[in-house]
Amino acid sequence: MKPPLRNTLNFVGSVLIGAASISLVLYFVGWRATLDAMRALTVVGILEVFGTVALTVGAWVIGWRIILRAYGIRTPFRRVIGARLSMFAVSYLTPTLYFGGEPFGAFLVADKETAPLTRVFATIIVERFLLGVSLTLFMLVGGFYAATSPAITLSEKRACIAGLGFIAAWILIGLVNFAWNLKWVSRIMRWLGRVVPRWQERLTRAAAKMSETEDEVSYAFTRHRKATFLAFLVQIVTTVLTFLRPQVFFGASLGMRFSISQLSIIYSLYILMGFLFWITPGGLGTSEAASIGMFRLVAPTITTGQAVAYSLTFKLVEAVFVAIGVWYLMQRGLHFLERRAVGSAHLAEEDLPRKDRNKPPS
Repeated sequence: MKPPLRNTLNFVGSVLIGAASISLVLYFVGWRATLDAMRALTVVGILEVFGTVALTVGAWVIGWRIILRAYGIRTPFRRVIGARLSMFAVSYLTPTLYFGGEPFGAFLVADKETAPLTRVFATIIVERFLLGVSLTLFMLVGGFYAATSPAITLSEKRACIAGLGFIAAWILIGLVNFAWNLKWVSRIMRWLGRVVPRWQERLTRAAAKMSETEDEVSYAFTRHRKATFLAFLVQIVTTVLTFLRPQVFFGASLGMRFSISQLSIIYSLYILMGFLFWITPGGLGTSEAASIGMFRLVAPTITTGQAVAYSLTFKLVEAVFVAIGVWYLMQRGLHFLERRAVGSAHLAEEDLPRKDRNKPPS
């Protein structure tokens, strides 16, 4: 089966799984109970939810722009916004939580003269990596509270700590690799080329490009330390905004107040569940089911309908920015294809003998 067809079938399958999952959740929870919980959110509460998501997206854009400028990439701010929203949209709609839309963002920003693809992709890796470090720091706080919470069983504590440890280990490996420019990724690709001779030529070319990208990424920790630290502080802001989501929603709808330990545990479980079960577009269905389990564990007074309403409300707001990202990606993609077609026609004309260039088509 050809890759485009396989990818399309995988996406359609994930959509069907998501639709079936959310249908089952609403069937057992009750769509009326969910709708009533969403209606309990006041106008001010809706504005607070929208503002939380909008500020998060804005911080993503600012953090990436800081890194781009540090690398000497002077891309118009409007294009950075469009590219970052396009990355978010593709990653959000495909069955992966952290990667998926990055090649699209690089494609939308890269320029052969001022912004080579490897450099742009390096800025994306740095931005995502800094976000991963920020997430890990807050997750470790949540893991500490989970380990000391009497409301969580021993088996649940072990599963939570194991999952958090797995994610933290990969972040640490990435930090060591990029900070010291050990080039583990390109080395592994070259090793695979030797192990599988039929892929050797392709993997060797890919490893050369990856090695170039790894060099660019390492500059964030050597030549651009100040900008990298500033971008990391911006990523901390995005993490705090995500951390406070339960407080924003339930504070506005129920007047409820969470403790730091409760928010920490909810946040850690949210990231862990998303990492493991983001198998549908937007985590539709799976994240609602996870929300029920998280709040039942940490805040038993929250009903299942309210937990599902919390998840769906933020999804509806995120869908606004996903739609903008998809629209921008389609507009820029079509413009690129038009320019590519014109460029191909121009090159074809130059390849013709001079006497045939002005000859009308037969």
